[in-house]
Amino acid sequence: MSMITFPSKEEKFDFRNRLAQVHIPRKNTSAAPLTDDETVIDPSWKIVPLSNEKVLTRAAADLQDYFRVGFDLDLPVADTVTDHCITIGIAPEDHERRCRITAEKDMVRITGATAREAAQGCYRLEDELNLRGESYVKHGSRTYTRLYSPRMTHSGWDLEKFPDEYLARVSHAGMDAIIIFIEDVPDITRNGKLDINAEVERAAEFGLDVYLYPCSYVAAAKYHPLDPGAKEHYDALYGAIVKNAPGIRGLVFVGESVAFPSRTEGVEGYWWDPEKRGKIHYNGFWPSEDWVDWLKLVRDVTRKYKSDLELYFWTYNWYWAPEKDRLKLLEMIPDDITVHVTFEMGNDPVVKDGVAIKVEDYSISVPGPGAVFASEAQVVSRRGIKLSSMANSGGSTWDFGCIPYMPFPFAWMKRYDSLLKAQKDWGLSGLMECHHYGFTPSFISELAKVAFTEEMTLDENYLLAIAARDFGADNAKTVVTAWRDWSDAMYYHPAREFDQYGPLRVGPVYPFVFPGEKLPPPLHPRYEYHNGKRLGSGWPHVFSEFKMPEDYVAPYIAMAEKELALIHAGNVKLQSVLDSVPDVCKERALRLIAIGEFIEHTIRTMRNVKRFYQNGLLVQNKDSAIPEKRAALALMREILADEEQNVRETIPLVEYDSRLGWEPSMRYTTAPDNLEWKLNQLKDALAAVNQQETQICG
Repeated sequence: MSMITFPSKEEKFDFRNRLAQVHIPRKNTSAAPLTDDETVIDPSWKIVPLSNEKVLTRAAADLQDYFRVGFDLDLPVADTVTDHCITIGIAPEDHERRCRITAEKDMVRITGATAREAAQGCYRLEDELNLRGESYVKHGSRTYTRLYSPRMTHSGWDLEKFPDEYLARVSHAGMDAIIIFIEDVPDITRNGKLDINAEVERAAEFGLDVYLYPCSYVAAAKYHPLDPGAKEHYDALYGAIVKNAPGIRGLVFVGESVAFPSRTEGVEGYWWDPEKRGKIHYNGFWPSEDWVDWLKLVRDVTRKYKSDLELYFWTYNWYWAPEKDRLKLLEMIPDDITVHVTFEMGNDPVVKDGVAIKVEDYSISVPGPGAVFASEAQVVSRRGIKLSSMANSGGSTWDFGCIPYMPFPFAWMKRYDSLLKAQKDWGLSGLMECHHYGFTPSFISELAKVAFTEEMTLDENYLLAIAARDFGADNAKTVVTAWRDWSDAMYYHPAREFDQYGPLRVGPVYPFVFPGEKLPPPLHPRYEYHNGKRLGSGWPHVFSEFKMPEDYVAPYIAMAEKELALIHAGNVKLQSVLDSVPDVCKERALRLIAIGEFIEHTIRTMRNVKRFYQNGLLVQNKDSAIPEKRAALALMREILADEEQNVRETIPLVEYDSRLGWEPSMRYTTAPDNLEWKLNQLKDALAAVNQQETQICG
């Protein structure tokens, strides 16, 4: 049980107030003294943008806010260059994704190949000063070159919502694009109608492109691409999206969302004939040759409205298909689209402590690349097709569904190294940083920014610098050791469907029932509604029946115990330094401790679910002796008691941090009221155990 008392409580969605704080106080009273090769930025300085481009003037205003909030310095934005200036300008002769900082005694010059890169130069100066803890700028010239573009993200604020403050956070993270799901033509999102043209213009002011992701056209895609009327149909579908908003950068297509009737033998259009489901392939989940004609048609009807439109073809839905079928399709598709491949899925099972771990959806438990990515990347690279990846590099996966980010730096560093190698080996050029769960800025996304910068090296020394900034220099080594424990825990982490689509997705709210028995009615409807719009899909995961092969249960419980022990060890280390954390860092430290504890309670629920399931199977086994069943029922009561304590210890965490237990597409699955529901559900589970004992044992 935590020894920490959290000092405050938040209402639902209060986390957005913190997301809106682009800058925070950065002055560190224990920062090292000024050196001879540093310049002090003091009140005599000013900020001078050398262009009136909106991106650049916004960057100047952002830098002004940074010094005001970070160091209590009120630097005016001026239009005349004198001594003691930070100038921000454009150097078109430089590399297209490079910015440069040149600091002298009385002048700091920030340039970029474009206004967008010049803005990145301002953010890089902020990064430098954040680690320094003082407004001291090191003399000399240094460049920062971004290795990937696009780096795109969904919203971590709310479904398809990108307020200015959040766009600023995305841009500060080194990303250069946002993704918006489109539910209906041409501008209906999962969160209502959106003025996409205005969104494109506003995002551009922060140096961000906009990609659209058509996501629910299963019922609408009625035509095979070679059918009469298909051209008109797809023009009215995808063409209309581009015609409405020609400023978008591209469209992202994934099989399950854009499936259509197939002419390939043995393949049917997804959901077109429910009676045949399970008997044949569905082309939304199969690399049928029809996709070649579909891509050509969609390319033609969209690019007539925007000739340089990027089209992303995501192979996610048939990662499980035989390699020969996947690669045959990639050998045939047009070469003027971008192939988008999930980085870690489709790996051969990795045997860890005698247990075969297989990634069935996004996971950091293996660094990647998976066998699917490697095989498809080779074909794409050889054909000279642009290659992108769903990499989850923004800091989250489906390993834990309702936390803002996963604080496992050493595991992420392995992922980043693998991505960089994929760029070297196969020309990987772009990244999708997250999916439905959106992006929350964190020290993990800072590490990604460093890793994906040509001139920078991400190693343990950089981690120590981050830990010193956020916990105080005296605590840095202990904090990094805690991060090592957390990262090592991921070695034992499962990424199987029965965990990722159950207890790992929703945390301690997940209910307990005997194997095969009906799940309890939900506290809320399967979907939540607001102003007539359907929001949230978390409850289907809460009420996803837990079942796994019987011979998996005991080995997976052993893995969970090891994972839990390492997460707990890291939590204890972090809590041990809290009293000595500088006041300016205290809230950041508490927020991270709360995330670590929520992760521990989620793993504890996952373990308890498995133990309850294991003993429930024994009780239901007609060949089990009555003494065995009696012992199993006694264990089930102990498990329920432990889970009750686990839930009660989780409630203060979600009260303290309103982002814990929430996820953009699922909404609040693990809010305090839902956890109170879980406590009542545990009483029902206990009653069921007692009833079983009465029936079996008399």
